[in-house]
Amino acid sequence: MTDFPRPDDGSLEQVLRRDLRETVDHIPAVPVDAVLVRDTRRLGHALRTHRTTMTLLVVAAVALTVLAILVSPALGRAEPTGRYRPQLPADPLELGCYPLPPGLTLDFPYQVRKDGDVDGVRVLTLHWDELDAAEVRRRLAAALVGAGLPRRSATVTPFPELTPDMIVRGEVVLRLPVARLSSADPACTDPATTKRFPDDWAPSTEYG
Repeated sequence: MTDFPRPDDGSLEQVLRRDLRETVDHIPAVPVDAVLVRDTRRLGHALRTHRTTMTLLVVAAVALTVLAILVSPALGRAEPTGRYRPQLPADPLELGCYPLPPGLTLDFPYQVRKDGDVDGVRVLTLHWDELDAAEVRRRLAAALVGAGLPRRSATVTPFPELTPDMIVRGEVVLRLPVARLSSADPACTDPATTKRFPDDWAPSTEYG
């Protein structure tokens, strides 16, 4: 079997060094001129500016987050008032905008639904609560007689198909002498309070 000569390590290294020098000699050198230096400096300045800006933005965001966490307990909560329902308009009869005739009082629970003058007569429409129709008629009759008004001034109509759990039980229509505005309270100019709706308004059932 023929033994091939082993390559000389020193000769191989010299060959590699020579080839490397020849390769480097064929790579064109990049000329370093003023334009390249200027562009390099400009790029470096832009990178530093961008990095500084991003750092400031991050610091500002962190500061705002910490500030929001610190002040939110004081600014993010409403003052407790114990009132959990919206404020309702005052009873127009108790407010005194257009009072009832002298001596007439209503001693049963009610809500004013509509008020106004029709052909020289005040027509006051109420809804009553809780009581049955007979009891409301009895109380109204006593109130009208006590005020010197005829019993026929009131019409009591219970709602049909009432169930025991229904609070509003029926409608009362009172026909009374015309009343004049008797209060300077600003609420007396609001039809939603007085229930004296202009003719071009929607029906009073839409206003509670």
